[in-house]
Amino acid sequence: MPTGWRSACELALVAAFLVGCASAGVSAQRIPFIDHGSTQQSANDGGPLLVVAADNATRTELVRLYPNTPPDPGRVYLGVFAGTQRTGGYAVSVDAVERVADRLNIRSTFTVPPSAAVVIQVITSPAQLVSIARDATTGVREAVLIDQSGAVRARAPVPQSTP
Repeated sequence: MPTGWRSACELALVAAFLVGCASAGVSAQRIPFIDHGSTQQSANDGGPLLVVAADNATRTELVRLYPNTPPDPGRVYLGVFAGTQRTGGYAVSVDAVERVADRLNIRSTFTVPPSAAVVIQVITSPAQLVSIARDATTGVREAVLIDQSGAVRARAPVPQSTP
């Protein structure tokens, strides 16, 4: 193998190694959140959804889906929606909010009723509302809703405008 080619390959391998080490060094920072409650009857009639209410437009959308959203402009509200379900027994619960670089990870547990469970026969749309301090979203571009298995259920942009 020519010396120049070997040096180029070695350089590429070293660069790949350094990039891998740099990304592995990014750790998740836990962000404290306030739980504002949950509901079985949100207005979300679709699948899993995440709404980050950090400006007037996203706040209006969140209030439409979750009418009991408090009017505190000093906080960013995170609406976590499990999606429309055909029976009762479903739920969603936020376990942690983490910041990793320019992303928020909303770690949640999605509960489904056991297959033999007796459940109410009614359409439900489980949701939970939490909020975080506004300054925790500075520089954050995206929020990701992650379930207990590590699967991504939904994504949402994080608006950077003031309240």
